[in-house]
Amino acid sequence: MENYIAIELPSKCLAYEGVDAASIQVRGLKGKDEKLIAEMTAGNANKKFVSVLKNVLKGVDPVKLTLGDRKFILMWLTVNSYGPRYVETIVCDECLGKHQVEVDLASIEVKELPLDFVQPVEKELSGGKKIHLRLLTVADELAVDSFESSGKVSGWLYRYALSLVDDKMDMGAKINFLEELPVGDLAVIRAFHEEVDHGPDMKVNYVCSDPECGHAGRIILPFRVDMVFRYGEALQRFVGQTV
Repeated sequence: MENYIAIELPSKCLAYEGVDAASIQVRGLKGKDEKLIAEMTAGNANKKFVSVLKNVLKGVDPVKLTLGDRKFILMWLTVNSYGPRYVETIVCDECLGKHQVEVDLASIEVKELPLDFVQPVEKELSGGKKIHLRLLTVADELAVDSFESSGKVSGWLYRYALSLVDDKMDMGAKINFLEELPVGDLAVIRAFHEEVDHGPDMKVNYVCSDPECGHAGRIILPFRVDMVFRYGEALQRFVGQTV
């Protein structure tokens, strides 16, 4: 019998149609899930994570997840499958030395969408023009992967074009619109995505391990595959703390 646990997503499911927030459940990683993660490459990571999430998640289609909800679930899998202890190599703000520090992933703060969030969100550009924007999803990340793999140089503007809600413009027209936007207006779009950012904050405190320094600082912890697939030193530390 698989042990699924009810969780509350940072989006509160406000971005999903027909999804009951109380129905979201997830279970810890198993061997069949680790196999998928072990097969990841830079080019297929988003697809592999979808396959993993289809195995472990109930209540919502993983492709419809917001990027913040996906990161939250992946961090949940990390903490509940391997434990909260994680060692990161940091550059100390004070002594500028490289040191390994232990962080508690379970202590990472989670940002949530406000209860009154409704999308699309209207934003005003210069000249009074109004546009409407929505949150980016896993489906959008898959679309960006496909766009970039088709020979296009970069999905930078394509990603933001995906978040534009306008039935009168196809994707080509949206990209052209963004290409001609003054960077000040493009900043309004980029700022929107920062405003609605949700999920694990990924900012953690550290204390420099150099006894002559001991500086207490704060870093942004990057999310990496080795958090959900321990190997090398991280694997040895995990086995050592659980055996």
